[in-house]
Amino acid sequence: MHRMAFLVFRLAAALAAFAFCGAARAQGPVEQAPFITTPPEVVERMLVLAGTGPADLVMDLGSGDGRIVIAAARRFGARGLGLDIEARLVALSRENARAAGVADRVAFEHRDVLQADLSGATVVTIYLLPSVIDRLQPKLLDELRPGARIVSHAFAMIGWKPDRMETLRLTKRHEGQGDESHVLLWVVPAKVRGNWRAPDWRVRISQNYQEIEIDGVAHGQPLVIKQAKLEGSSIRFSGEGFAFSGRAEGARITGELRHSGGAATQLTLVRE
Repeated sequence: MHRMAFLVFRLAAALAAFAFCGAARAQGPVEQAPFITTPPEVVERMLVLAGTGPADLVMDLGSGDGRIVIAAARRFGARGLGLDIEARLVALSRENARAAGVADRVAFEHRDVLQADLSGATVVTIYLLPSVIDRLQPKLLDELRPGARIVSHAFAMIGWKPDRMETLRLTKRHEGQGDESHVLLWVVPAKVRGNWRAPDWRVRISQNYQEIEIDGVAHGQPLVIKQAKLEGSSIRFSGEGFAFSGRAEGARITGELRHSGGAATQLTLVRE
């Protein structure tokens, strides 16, 4: 999405939320918007878009009545943790989980999301005001592991383009948000910015979230990179006559290098 269009969408979404008495409830003492629930079909789409499955821990920030965490457990077999600043909603969520038969796979905590440890989550769901999302954004990048998925209902993040965005037309009007919802997905990228080397290879990677550019030298010849893609810890780049596919793990990028008409070889790049 073009940056200007992306920012216009963010502003429009924020204005729409306030016009409908607040489409999300902020965490913490700075802003306390009214509690508005997420439509069931949006809950479903958020979890599908994140590729939620039994191996996931879904953490819902501002979990309200617990519906996202409960749906993650009931419909997708995931474990779940909901965090909310209001004790009454935490109590309600626990009752709802027991009634749904998933109390053994989910938990709810009375906690400020800005102070919580997010590192264990593989899927994070958010329906919070933009000002809170802005404060959460660096925390999400610092604490979540590469490949973790973040799904937001309604609101975008500044400067970080979503990997996917969908507009969902609701089957019936939902309190506080009209007849459609925006759902946005981000995959947390590995941190690959910098200089990397291998025998006969020198590579420099520029990074803006999941967007990367690569240049360098291999066997004394300039690398002409035509395509480069980073998704979580998975990294791929290719040029005339070669393609590399691998994974970034800390200070190493390891993968398979293929040349046209030749056998694949292992290539390990080490951060300088």
